[in-house]
Amino acid sequence: MTLRINTNLAAIRALKNLRATDQAQQTSLERLSTGLRINRASDDPSGLVISEQLRGQISGLKQASENTQNATNMIGTADAALQQVSDLLNDIRQSAIFALNTGASSPDQVAAEQASVDQAVAAINRIAQTTRFADGSLLNGTKGYQVTAQNAAIQNLDLRRVSFAPGATSRTFAANYTTAATRRTIAGIGASAGAATIRVTGALGSREISFAAATAAVDVQAAIDAVAQETGVFFSAAGTAASEGFGKDQFINIELLSGTIAGLAAGSNTGTAGVDGTLLIDGQTFTGKGNHFEIHSGNIDASLDIAAGTATGAIATFLTVANSGVEFQVNETASPTDRIALGIRDISASKLGFDIRVDVLTTAASGSSTNEGGFLSSLLTGGSNDLINNPGNALQIIDAAVSQVTGLRGFLGALQSFNLEPNLNNLEVSIENITAAESSIRDLDFAAETAEFTRTQVLFQAGVSVLGSANLIPQTVLTLLQ
Repeated sequence: MTLRINTNLAAIRALKNLRATDQAQQTSLERLSTGLRINRASDDPSGLVISEQLRGQISGLKQASENTQNATNMIGTADAALQQVSDLLNDIRQSAIFALNTGASSPDQVAAEQASVDQAVAAINRIAQTTRFADGSLLNGTKGYQVTAQNAAIQNLDLRRVSFAPGATSRTFAANYTTAATRRTIAGIGASAGAATIRVTGALGSREISFAAATAAVDVQAAIDAVAQETGVFFSAAGTAASEGFGKDQFINIELLSGTIAGLAAGSNTGTAGVDGTLLIDGQTFTGKGNHFEIHSGNIDASLDIAAGTATGAIATFLTVANSGVEFQVNETASPTDRIALGIRDISASKLGFDIRVDVLTTAASGSSTNEGGFLSSLLTGGSNDLINNPGNALQIIDAAVSQVTGLRGFLGALQSFNLEPNLNNLEVSIENITAAESSIRDLDFAAETAEFTRTQVLFQAGVSVLGSANLIPQTVLTLLQ
């Protein structure tokens, strides 16, 4: 044992341990007062990095959840307005059917119905222009895709989604019409050798037709064409009867019930099946239903018709779309998979309906070229398809408009039910789980820390006492000097 006055090693050691105990006690006090295990980087460097990353992710997920909810609310607003448009279209359809009842309706009654149609069309236009979410219009085309170039063969285009490259101002799609859609046909129909009876059946119904002996082929054709609007069967060329529609699902049948007609066998004659068109676009081949196509690829969702008579290989530059439409940020990164893009079409009266085309059945029945189609705005008083001038075509336009509005509602409803709402539920689960992970890293276990604080308190008190004892050791030297 040695006794020193200038250097008290026992006191130095006691002071060192007391300082460590005091630091531990201060750390415990800080943690207990903040509720956090990590208050600064020195507390747990790697834990701090991970917890900050998780905090950023949680913040992004919370904002994505709010974005998704806003998107759901916006779509709900649009759907409510579209419900009103559907109701108005049903009222307009009722007026058109009334106008077709010429045997029991007077001109004054039709004029009154026309006035109601004018008001309903005006209401549809008003809904299209005034339906807004926040400060953005929803149904006037501003949230739809702006087509800057379109092949002349494309009809009744409805774009629902287009993706664009980062920074691109537009996107151009090339296409190839690889198989042209055709009608079901019965070829080689000629004259009757003697008296004959046939039954013509098509998509619209059946009619029996009787022929006198030696009826010329042109008269056989004229008789079948005369009932084309009742059967849906017409002559597309000399000797060739055809269905009105295109594709393999079309059906026609000319039954030879009695007698002999050139080109028709006894019993049923169903001819050659129609062909569904095929369209190569965006690297995928799509088979249509006749000449109608539903396009669903990684870069475009759309529906469209290819004009009758379009030859294979006739379509090259298909479509150019300006960078437009709507995007919803529904997750926490800038990845395209974390966004939902869509277009909401214009439902103004000038946009609801279908492109004008040849009415093959009316043309066949009347012998003069007649068109069908047009848009809802043409039903206004004085328009080419108002209830006085053309109620039959007006009804077709209304039916197309009803289909377009209900189709838009179905698309938005499916997006809401099967995309946005599940995404919202998934975000909430993710927020819960990631918050739990962040908490386990950063938050304080009060039970454990309270025990640690109690331990450091005892050690601090003991350290103070020991330091006091250590400071008394040099005083023992005085006993040697006595």
